[in-house]
Amino acid sequence: MVTCARVLLLFLLFGATAYAQQNRPQFVVQPGGVVAVVLPAGVLHEHDVKRQLGSGLTTTFLVTARNRITGMVSGARVEVRYDLWDEVWLVKKIEFDRKTEAQRLVSRDALEKWWRNPVRLLATNTDSASLQIDVSVLPFSAAEREDARQWISKSGGVGTASGGGSGLVDALIGTTIGAKPITTYRWNVELALK
Repeated sequence: MVTCARVLLLFLLFGATAYAQQNRPQFVVQPGGVVAVVLPAGVLHEHDVKRQLGSGLTTTFLVTARNRITGMVSGARVEVRYDLWDEVWLVKKIEFDRKTEAQRLVSRDALEKWWRNPVRLLATNTDSASLQIDVSVLPFSAAEREDARQWISKSGGVGTASGGGSGLVDALIGTTIGAKPITTYRWNVELALK
């Protein structure tokens, strides 16, 4: 019985370690001191994220990198939307230098393969970096947010003649567009860049 418990404990510890490794980002140093991140596949499989991805609405993964020594902040954005009508995944990646890539993917497997491509976060000329990486999963895209803001502003004209309409618009924008992230991830990493 004790041996069985030890084996089970070792299996659980190994499984937890393997799970943690699967759910940590990987980093790639590219030419010119560019640091890129491969986000963990487990992010796509988390219950709330998976539900949001299947909704037909855009899911935005906002990735920020903060240098814990210099305070420099950089980042990238990944947008994923399942087009319910055409049954394709529409993906867009906007990297730290505004380089943009957009694609239509025909399957969930293609999405997961695309997800494993590095996302360029920052460029540095230092030999090492001490970074805090945050990923916020948002239930809308930047374009959808601005469209909604404009639509609410235009349709919020109720009471504008008396000066009371702007509070209603601000309240609507604050509660709908400013929604909290679905989930947030944070990792601290030390990278040797040269």
